[in-house]
Amino acid sequence: MSTYIESLSNLQSQSLDALKQVQATQLAALSTIGQIVTDVPALRPEAAFANLPTFAELAELNAAFARSFLEQQSAYASQLAGIFTATQQNVAKVAERVVATAAPSTK
Repeated sequence: MSTYIESLSNLQSQSLDALKQVQATQLAALSTIGQIVTDVPALRPEAAFANLPTFAELAELNAAFARSFLEQQSAYASQLAGIFTATQQNVAKVAERVVATAAPSTK
């Protein structure tokens, strides 16, 4: 059985690994955005105004994005709830074991 210090050290190590992954993903996304910006063609006003989307097209695009965003947030919240529920149950089990194994105090 691992000690509290070992468990804490493992948790910290896992947290740092997860943080590194998130940071790497963010850096990759920012690099991609930087590349996209450098590849933007020169503005030709006559062509730019001829192909403007309609308000209905923009509204539908934004509504579709909002639906996708809310679905993603809902899935994320459900996953968080599952993690917190499982963690709470594990903590409760540990607390019950500690209470059950604790020696009764004598006065």
